[in-house]
Amino acid sequence: MSDGDLTEATCAALLRKYRLLARWRRTKDADQGSGADQAALRALAAEFPGALRELDLLGLAELDRRVATLVAPPAAEAEPWLSWIVAYHALMREALSLKRQPEQRAPLADDAFARDVARPPGGRLSLVVLRAVARRFDVDPRAVADTLFPPRRPRDLP
Repeated sequence: MSDGDLTEATCAALLRKYRLLARWRRTKDADQGSGADQAALRALAAEFPGALRELDLLGLAELDRRVATLVAPPAAEAEPWLSWIVAYHALMREALSLKRQPEQRAPLADDAFARDVARPPGGRLSLVVLRAVARRFDVDPRAVADTLFPPRRPRDLP
């Protein structure tokens, strides 16, 4: 998967991911278990780091909306969240690689990103990645977070 470019292959991969997540969410919401075995969950998380967070946070309506968006190109191309989630997955993959092998910097990492990954605020690597996505697209990090990972229930903010 690319680092933010929306290719036909990238959109097809995202569509596959969101269809799987929607199927698993339906199963979870019906109190029928997770809908996926551990191997399937690990495989999806390896391909799309952060996808299990989407499964936990996104409701079925949002997952179905994302599927519908991806089924209806070229309208899908106008939605900025698509490029954001592609970049999020690529940057999270990079961050996890840097955490595992900090001495072997991968091509996407810049010095600031690598430093932030080494010491993520509050130990939350996802914050580093969300901020990097926001910088890449010149948008507010809160907008990226709220768009990519909207909670099913209202957040209690201090």
